[in-house]
Amino acid sequence: MLAGWLSASFAAGIPTANVRLLFEVTGQGAGGLSLPSDVALGSDDRIYVVDGGNQRVVVFDRNGKYLLSFGRKGSAEGQFKDPVGIGTDGKGRVYVADTGNHRIQVFSADGHFQYAFPVIDKGLAVRPIDVAADASGAKIYVSANNKVMKFSGSGKLVRQWGGYGEGNGRFRYPATVAIASNGAVYVVDVLNSRVQAFDEEGALLVQIGSWGVLPGEFFRPKGVAVDEKNQVYISDSYMDVIQVFDADGKFLRVLGQDGTPQRFVSVGGIAVGRDNRIYAAEMLRNKISVYKLND
Repeated sequence: MLAGWLSASFAAGIPTANVRLLFEVTGQGAGGLSLPSDVALGSDDRIYVVDGGNQRVVVFDRNGKYLLSFGRKGSAEGQFKDPVGIGTDGKGRVYVADTGNHRIQVFSADGHFQYAFPVIDKGLAVRPIDVAADASGAKIYVSANNKVMKFSGSGKLVRQWGGYGEGNGRFRYPATVAIASNGAVYVVDVLNSRVQAFDEEGALLVQIGSWGVLPGEFFRPKGVAVDEKNQVYISDSYMDVIQVFDADGKFLRVLGQDGTPQRFVSVGGIAVGRDNRIYAAEMLRNKISVYKLND
């Protein structure tokens, strides 16, 4: 079986970042999650989840207790059509890639609509996949139409880079975006089986990974997150693992325990907390799994 052969590539003895499961967020009290695609953390450690199957965002406290939800299917302010990605800034704002409505919507920490702006490329409305903002909210990065688009805090397009292709700085379906503390912008390049990092002007800084089934390689990367040490966490939705790299793209370890990788199911968006917590959206399990990094 192919899946079994792939898992064998992550044999016992590879470096592991030892983790333990703290709890799972399934949406109890909110009617249950359906195909959650991404997760983000608020400055107060709230957990924000894109609940795409239910066309909403669901919010939990740091212990997984349901707090509130906002949004429903539609195209009016505060409504969604197939949302995919989510991000937060240091001011308490929440940014949602409202994919089917071709826009980014911005909310307060409690889900009150603030403003929205369209995602347009060469005069055509395009589908944003993910959104990430810096701590101030003055720089907003969006993955869409095989490009990275940089917007001001008011939603004005500042610059864009990329385009379809396999060369450096090009993309074949860019997905999750994350911003490091040093300002580097990490973008998952799904079909090119890599993650590329850029400075805020769009210059390529580093490329992480290539296609393969061994440690340091990717089959279908989906999520990326960067911790306070600028270590880069990358999920693979086919290999069902999360790998860790240094800022230069060197493979360090895989999440697991004592040489055995932790296996996820269709893991997508991920986030890392300030207290060594790791949050993983497992779409097909309709949950967010929260782990503690022990080392």
